[in-house]
Parts: sequence; C-alpha cells; structure tokens
Amino acid sequence: MHTSKFSTDEVFKSRQDLIDWVQKLGRSLGYIIVIKRSRKNRSGVMSKVILICDRGGKYRGTGSSSRHTGTKKMNCPFELVGKYSSMRECWTLKVICEKHNHEPAEDMEGHPYAMRLTENEVRLVEDLSRKNVKPRDILSTLKEQNPNNVSTLRTIYNARRKFWATEHEGRTQMQVVMSFLQEEGYMHEARTNKSNELEDLFFIHPISMEMWRAFPHVLLMDATYKTNRYKMPLLEIDGVTSTNMTFCIAFVFMNKEKEPNYTWALNCLKKTIDGYASPRVIITDRELALMKACTNVFPDAKQLLCRWHIYQSILRKCRPSITSHQSWNFFYKAWTSLVESQTEETYKFNLAQVEEILLEYQGVLDYLNEVA
Repeated sequence: MHTSKFSTDEVFKSRQDLIDWVQKLGRSLGYIIVIKRSRKNRSGVMSKVILICDRGGKYRGTGSSSRHTGTKKMNCPFELVGKYSSMRECWTLKVICEKHNHEPAEDMEGHPYAMRLTENEVRLVEDLSRKNVKPRDILSTLKEQNPNNVSTLRTIYNARRKFWATEHEGRTQMQVVMSFLQEEGYMHEARTNKSNELEDLFFIHPISMEMWRAFPHVLLMDATYKTNRYKMPLLEIDGVTSTNMTFCIAFVFMNKEKEPNYTWALNCLKKTIDGYASPRVIITDRELALMKACTNVFPDAKQLLCRWHIYQSILRKCRPSITSHQSWNFFYKAWTSLVESQTEETYKFNLAQVEEILLEYQGVLDYLNEVA
C-alpha cells in the first residue's frame, strides 16, 4: 500500500477550488484523482462530492462484445469526500482512505485523465481553431501557458472535432462544404450520381478567378491522392503570372481519374474564362486521361510534361538499374543537358551523349525510348 498525504485542515470557497487542489496535489504525487459522484441537497445546491483514484472500482464488461478489452481499474481503495457547510459557507475535505494499492505514475504524459483540457483551455482551442491555427501550434501555445500541461496532439484533434460537430449543428460534411462555398462567394459546380452522392465538385475563389483572367496563358495541373477521408483525388489547377510566380486557380474533387471526369472539370474551368484569352501552354504529368481531356477542351494549347515528374519517374525506374554512383552522375548530368537543349542541333548532340552513357544499360535506354 502507498499512502498520499491529504490535509483535512484545508478550507475551500467553492467545490471547484476543492477539486482543483486535490487533483493538483494528487498529480504531483503521481496519482490521478477523479470525481466518482456528486450530490445536491434538498434545495438543489451542490453539497457533496466523492473523489477517488482513477484506478478505483472494478471493470464491468457487458459480455456482449467479442473484442478483447483491457482496463486500468484495480479497485484502488483511495477515497476523499468534500462537503459544503452552509453554516461556514465553505467546503471542507474528509479523508476516507488515503492509501493506494498501486505504484505512483512516473510520468503523466499520455495519461487519459491528465491529458484532459480545462474549460479555459477548451475555449482557447476553439478560438485558435476559428483563426485556422495549426493543431501543433495550438498545443505549443497550451504548453507555453501551462508548463504542467501533458496533452498530446490527439487531444487537440479530439477537442477540435467536438467543437466543429457543435458548430455544424448536425449538418453533414457535404452540407457544411456547400454552405461555406456559398457564403464565401466561391463559384462552384457539382454533379451527383443517381443515388444523389457527390461525384465531382469544382470550386474557384473570386480573387483566383480575377488572377486567372489576367494571366490565362499558362496552366499547371496535378492531382493529389489520399488527402481526405473519402479518398477522392483532388485536382489542383495553378496559373503563372508575368513575373513567373505561381498562384492557385481552382480545385476539383473527383470520384475517378477518368477522361470524362477531367473533361467535366476543364469545361467548368473554361466557363470561368468565357470571352477572355485561352491558355497557350498546359503543363501536366504523364496522366493520359488528363492529357486527352486537355486536348478536347483546349485544343489550341500546347501540352508539356512537368520536368519534376519526369525526374521522379526516371529516379524511380532508372536509378535501381544504374548501380554505379559515378555512372548515375554522368547520366543525370547528360539528361539535364538534354532537357535544357535550346536548339535542335544541341538536342541531337545531347541525345547522343545520353545514348553513349547508356550503352551498357539497355533496359534503361528502352524505357526512355518507350516514354519519349
């Protein structure tokens, strides 16, 4: 048995003061003290609170679940009782049992009760979430204000999820998104299937539309994967200013990366620039469905492949075959010169250099000829 010293001489102005004092002292000793039960008197005023160790009591399983569950409850006998005295108008503490049947915790980090946020901390999380502060920065702010805070990033995510659920007032995720787009003035289009499930969603901000109409000459397109809970690809469409700065134009959630989906998205984009100049150059990765859609919707635009995607593909396909570090450096230098060729004569010369380096790596050469 392990004993923790709690004084019965302390007097508290409120029930919360008593609880805070007990929990703070318990935590300093390596124990988590929780509320077992509270009672009110006949007038409806809170008059009694029973505090126990978080490992007190016994686990009561329903027996209906097939999952293997565990419990931290050890029937710890520790118990305190706080009572309100109407005569003295204060709360007093009575020790029923101050012994624990387990060792104190050496570290409170990750403890489910210790990670709980106070009311003030919850309000701070809500306020910072409204200002789009990142969860890790919110956690850093909490720890700066309270060095004893042992919450984790998961605590912040849980608090934010609970907060957003309250804010959304029972609306579905799709209803929240559509309301947001409407309220913020986005131009958006959506299409659904026969079951009224979202298939594709296109949206563009008014400022992005103005930028797009001012600089319509170059488009960059790429899709990201597994960035949302619905596993829907997100097509990002960017533009380039006259000073070679990129800017976001539009985003498209798509059900599938098929030519009809890309064609629908590009037609939505085309509507936003109706009456203005069309793009001259479109840069994509080697996504054949996207390239075909670009040809159908913007037939006059010249299509180029993204050099970064080309390099990533070569790194993935060719690097394992060229095992020599020196040979790889020679090849990569020659390949870079080939890509940056300014004239046809220079291109032919650099191509011959690449083919010479790859004479002993016929598989790599065949791959480059295949994708060329």
